[in-house]
Amino acid sequence: MVMKKVLVSTLFIIVIVISYLIYDEFSFSPLRGDDFQKLFKGYNESFDKFCSKDFLGLSFHGELFDIYQYRTKGALIDKSFPMITEWEHKEITNETLVGKWKNCPLDSQTTVLYKLALTSNNLDELKCCNSFNKVILNPNNYYCYVYFNDLEQYFLLYCTGSQELYYIRKRGF
Repeated sequence: MVMKKVLVSTLFIIVIVISYLIYDEFSFSPLRGDDFQKLFKGYNESFDKFCSKDFLGLSFHGELFDIYQYRTKGALIDKSFPMITEWEHKEITNETLVGKWKNCPLDSQTTVLYKLALTSNNLDELKCCNSFNKVILNPNNYYCYVYFNDLEQYFLLYCTGSQELYYIRKRGF
């Protein structure tokens, strides 16, 4: 009888831990409210992460190479933004390239910097990102980036019509 209680208790704890890990994975968002304030001038509205894809699937929270998609409300592009001194807990230095918001399509420098991140996976086949390659060509949309080096780079694409933000993170490999 005691053995049965221990077994049931252990199983209960395992189920709780697994449930928490699953919840934590699906609710994780690398961007927080203060990040949106750094990206968009005067942004105080809500945002909602509605899609994410971890391309490598080797870690919790997609720490190596992933894409997130957010719905925003009332985000306005200011070409002097983003205004950042650090990104993803890493200080911006003189070697860091920070691209301010620019109209799509990508310029040649950005295309070279982000060629691997933007073309290594067929985004058209992913449910939540299947319009990415179309919206990146629309001159009404905007992009910016934070480029630390070949191993750590971040790319953001904002769609003005749908008020959606794509966020691609490449951190390693």
